[in-house]
Amino acid sequence: MEQQNSFLVPYVGLKQEFEQRKNELLAALINVGSNASFILREDVELFEETIAKLLGVRYAIGVNSGTDALFLALKVLNIGEGDEVITVAHTFVATVAAIVHCGAKPVLIDIADDFNLAVEKLEQAVTASTKAIIPVHMNGRCCDMKAILAIADKYGLHVIEDAAQSMGAHVNGVYAGNFGAINAFSLHPMKSLHCYGDGGVITTNDYRLAKQIRLLRNHGQNQNKELVAFGFNSRLDNLQAALLNVNLKYFESDINRRRQIALRYDAGLKNCGGLKLPRPPQDTGYFDVFSSYSVCCAERDRLLRHLQQKGIECFVHWEKPLHRNEHLKFDHFSLQVTEQVSREVLSLPVHPFLEDEQCDYVIDAVKEFFNGR
Repeated sequence: MEQQNSFLVPYVGLKQEFEQRKNELLAALINVGSNASFILREDVELFEETIAKLLGVRYAIGVNSGTDALFLALKVLNIGEGDEVITVAHTFVATVAAIVHCGAKPVLIDIADDFNLAVEKLEQAVTASTKAIIPVHMNGRCCDMKAILAIADKYGLHVIEDAAQSMGAHVNGVYAGNFGAINAFSLHPMKSLHCYGDGGVITTNDYRLAKQIRLLRNHGQNQNKELVAFGFNSRLDNLQAALLNVNLKYFESDINRRRQIALRYDAGLKNCGGLKLPRPPQDTGYFDVFSSYSVCCAERDRLLRHLQQKGIECFVHWEKPLHRNEHLKFDHFSLQVTEQVSREVLSLPVHPFLEDEQCDYVIDAVKEFFNGR
């Protein structure tokens, strides 16, 4: 979503971020250009090393998008024709598209009240053709990975985390990107850790899988430039890696600010009858990074118009559920919670550059809506 100057409270803070970090970002750009360091150079290596250390994984491999991260993860697990992969419809189309482009069949199940995969629906979706599960960590909150992994182990299934929205999220101290055999992150500008274009990263603790991904992302070439497989052109640009290395310096403070804003929303909106807030972490061991602060309201469209009239930019996640896009031919799935959420979900502004006064303005505007009904 492009940030609009007309909004008193914009949904994203990309312009403010660039202005505040401009000198460092431009210095990184100049360094890459001056050294002609464009393809798989030191900046990519540094980024991969830093991400691996941050998440506590053995290997992180930069690729050109979160979409390719999912696709390549499926490819190295040899998932293809005749295989089924279980995932959710409450996700960006890339999750399901990656499955389809590998020749496999997506099996869509419903979500729970935290917007993540409903574990109680998972086991009944497993068939003899099931090869993998892709849980999607939505809005910066990890799925119930303990329960998902138990089912995966029971049936001998691969797990691939779609952690596009959840860089830095963890549960009981284990970071997203550690649970699956191989896992996918997006570095799109709308993500909490982002570059200034497209980018992605794959994580794994398996040396063999990491080696295969490094081959596939670079046309099947090994470190000696020998062609040992047919691969793809899916390298993370060295320039984007250099810019990411700047943003990584601020990542911890950015996440802390998102969590502060979420707490402020929680406190200010808790008494709004008819507004369902995100599930609070409380003492459950979840560390949510709030890539989105998503609420649900039966009168979502009216609330959205009210907030827009107040100069508040909000975001609706998938008004039409993925399985209700007729051209995709998934309408045989019955996903009641997913459909209800698509009618009711609304994401309020939450980004590191949101001022307390702006946050309070949003709270007051939401309260005004409910008090005036």
